[in-house]
Amino acid sequence: MAVSGIIIAGGASRRMGQDKALLQVAGKTQLDRTQAILREAGCEQVIVSRNAEGFIVDKIAGRGPLGGLLSVLPHCVHDTLMLVPVDMPLLSSAALQFLLGYEGAGYFASSSLPCVLPNVPELGDYLTRQLCDDGGDRSVRGMLNWLGAHAHEWPYSYQLQNTNTPQQWQRALTLLGEQ
Repeated sequence: MAVSGIIIAGGASRRMGQDKALLQVAGKTQLDRTQAILREAGCEQVIVSRNAEGFIVDKIAGRGPLGGLLSVLPHCVHDTLMLVPVDMPLLSSAALQFLLGYEGAGYFASSSLPCVLPNVPELGDYLTRQLCDDGGDRSVRGMLNWLGAHAHEWPYSYQLQNTNTPQQWQRALTLLGEQ
């Protein structure tokens, strides 16, 4: 199956106090590590949504992961999308392969991200409506519900932890044996 991997790395990292995408794990930045995991999982294309030069910048600023997704959609060349946040240092390629092993849209029951999505025009239309309407649902979970995505159980749910604060980052490094 041909898959476009999308990394959401456009957040301001306010709670972390520094750019989460540039934090180091095993000698690699989170951004480089996430790109490698997507490639290991079988993504033939990897695209980064990041509000910095050299990356795809949000067309509609301040709209979170869905804003980043809307901005990268025109660049995705495959029918299947794997959407991953940059701030999951415990995430494994095995988890992504597990999700890709199922038909259709899917995610882990314990976390909306990462998720697998169809690359269809209706997705772009949905995102545009939600992001441009002041009362629109801007949540990843809302998008997954709209798609009829299936929740899958993953026995290693600790891998799906986001690191938004220095304390969460330190816990993740401890689990990785980095500290």
